[in-house]
Amino acid sequence: MSSLETQLRQMQRILAISHALVSNRSLDDILHQIVQVAAELTDCETAGILLAEDEPNTLRFVAVSLYEDRLFNLPVPIDASIAGTAFTRNQPIIANSPNADARYYSKIAELVNYPARSLLAVPLKFHDRKIGALEAENKNAPQRFDHADAQVLTALAAQATIAIENARQIERYKQLAQAQQELLRMTDALRDASTALTSTLDYDQVIDRILEQIAHVIPSDTCNMMLIETANIARVFRGRGYAPFGTAATLNTTTLNVAQVAGLRRMRETRRSIVVPDVTRDPTWVYSRPEHHWIRAYVGAPIIVRDQVVGFLNVMSATQGLYTETHGERLQAFANHAASAIANAQLYRQAQIEIAERSKVEAELRHHRDHLEEVVRARTAELEHLAITDSLTSVFNRRHLFILGEQAIEQARRYCHALAAMMIDIDHFKQVNDAHGHAAGDLLLKKLAEHLQANLRAADILGRYGGEEFVVLMPETDLETARQSAERLLADIRTVRLITETGPVGFTTSIGIALFVPQDNAGIDALIQRADRAMYAAKQAGRNRIFSEPVTDL
Repeated sequence: MSSLETQLRQMQRILAISHALVSNRSLDDILHQIVQVAAELTDCETAGILLAEDEPNTLRFVAVSLYEDRLFNLPVPIDASIAGTAFTRNQPIIANSPNADARYYSKIAELVNYPARSLLAVPLKFHDRKIGALEAENKNAPQRFDHADAQVLTALAAQATIAIENARQIERYKQLAQAQQELLRMTDALRDASTALTSTLDYDQVIDRILEQIAHVIPSDTCNMMLIETANIARVFRGRGYAPFGTAATLNTTTLNVAQVAGLRRMRETRRSIVVPDVTRDPTWVYSRPEHHWIRAYVGAPIIVRDQVVGFLNVMSATQGLYTETHGERLQAFANHAASAIANAQLYRQAQIEIAERSKVEAELRHHRDHLEEVVRARTAELEHLAITDSLTSVFNRRHLFILGEQAIEQARRYCHALAAMMIDIDHFKQVNDAHGHAAGDLLLKKLAEHLQANLRAADILGRYGGEEFVVLMPETDLETARQSAERLLADIRTVRLITETGPVGFTTSIGIALFVPQDNAGIDALIQRADRAMYAAKQAGRNRIFSEPVTDL
């Protein structure tokens, strides 16, 4: 699964739990739901929520997936903790070595008797007001968290902040006016808006549902949502109730310059809702169209996405003095849902576009993949061959000869089999180089390697030992059989003639033979050295002959 698909699934998971988070449950239930989901999405061992205290410069745990009975009474200083740093800086903080981080509040580890190995904290911010931090922690796996985890936890924190604030608001309403039917309608409307938010990623449908629910809890004749298309121009995106006034068909062409409309400008600057009880008494009021002169009362709220005001919710009535600050607070709750719908839709659309682009690229890459894999396999085989062979003669190089030799020694020792080694050296090789040149010497070495390969068994191991010396290892071969093979090699080499620019060149070799016996504890080095001594004995005896241990002239 690609990282984009993973991100999409995580976002869908966040959407799936949003309804539960903003449902009509207690704040305590919601807080515990948040930490459980945080631990699930970041695949960590424990997560916790810390909220700002009335006491200055202090955070306190209000929900933890582990150790809650030990942490709830622990005040956490904002200026001396990782969660406090995320709270203060308003950005995610990743500490993959928290014990070495000066911001780590070690009293938490001391209290639970288990230090953190990696820690991630993101701020909980409601508009321009910071309310706390959401923290995820691993105690076993170091270097666990990365930027993707921070993005996921930040997305959850946005939902969690709305859920926490909604829960707080609902509790305040229940405490102050449980008997008021208006509060019940508000709660139902918010719940329905939340359901719309979690039931589809089509934010056109979500906004229509939000506008519908606004009409249930805020008395109005019309309501709309405006989005800022450029730096200052805001256009009506969706609206409700305009048909009786004859402007429904032209609603989407209605625009206002935010910089020139005092109410919109003030909402963008303060990020707070505004209430105009009587627009006829407000000298700054601007009608968006001549057909809207019927408006007498107005309430608006900014829509904030990622700390940017991206639009406004507007509610209008023909009744003067209808709206109060309470209506502004209610409308802001719906604006928060509208912001989440916009943010989720933007993320979803971006992910869909990127996945489509990635699929297109992957389809193109698949067209070339088989060829590239074949090239890689061929190149790998070539490199492996070059790593073990001598570049001039194409037989095994010295390093690989010793590797195979040690394996042959081990096999011979384990199964009590004989193993013979031959050292083959070209006689008077320097004279050939001096008389005919190094090119002729190289050709002689290659010709010798070809004749050796042609006269050896498939099981025999041939390698260039160095210079003009070659080594042959002959598994399961006794001394007599090795001598017979050496005699055939010697006879074949005597017939070789090289054609050079200075004339034909013949050559001979001296061969030394040594035999490994299973009782011998020595390695391949010792066996080759014994064959080398036998070869030098052959040279001292006149060259062009074979010697073996014990040294016997053949």
